[in-house]
Amino acid sequence: MDIQLLVVKLFRRLPGVGLRATLRDGLGLLRRGRTTDEFDLRQGTDTGGTLPLWRLKKISSPNARFGTAYQTIEEQATVDAMRALRDDPHVLTFIDLGCGKGRVLLVAANFGFKQVIGVEFSHELAEIAKKNLRKMGIANAAVVQTDAAKYRFPDSDMVVYLFNPFSEEVMQTVISNLRESLAKKIYVIYVNPRCARLFDNSGFLTRLGCPPARPGIQIWSASTPSQETNVFPATHF
Repeated sequence: MDIQLLVVKLFRRLPGVGLRATLRDGLGLLRRGRTTDEFDLRQGTDTGGTLPLWRLKKISSPNARFGTAYQTIEEQATVDAMRALRDDPHVLTFIDLGCGKGRVLLVAANFGFKQVIGVEFSHELAEIAKKNLRKMGIANAAVVQTDAAKYRFPDSDMVVYLFNPFSEEVMQTVISNLRESLAKKIYVIYVNPRCARLFDNSGFLTRLGCPPARPGIQIWSASTPSQETNVFPATHF
């Protein structure tokens, strides 16, 4: 447990919400426990629940203070986002930045992506993700333990997935790194897109909108979208 990181995160909230709300949030975080959901019960995995970073063993990255809590998303929401791409997953590499325990990696592998990569700066979470991948017998997936800001994207066509893993301080660097890829086709799936404006202002990504009935998920593409592809409702954040 990293109490120092908890204090840093609470102080970052203090100017915006005030002392009383900050103390209330801190007590709520201390009381929050782990939950097991239907996905894990069915698969026999450990991917569920919400896990604040401060509950983990100390993370060496200086960007830990910009990270958000690990939390899961329902399987169907992820599948809906992948289907909305209208592209053959067998020719795409799927990259989950801030993969945590690896639930989205499991879903992506079963969806048929050519290769699946998880990027996670917490050794503790990365090891859980690797264990889940081994348990499910997934051979075309790997977990890279590194800071997302230091990760260098491949030059193969790819899908980059994010579930609001960190704040603007890190996201800006990630987008700059993504721009350097020589991939001909890049998709970005962003859940709870609080840094959406950075992608909109990137100069190389075009917002396609959200999958049907999924306003909390936004998709961008690095190639000019065709009329057939750009059919998502343009919900903005």
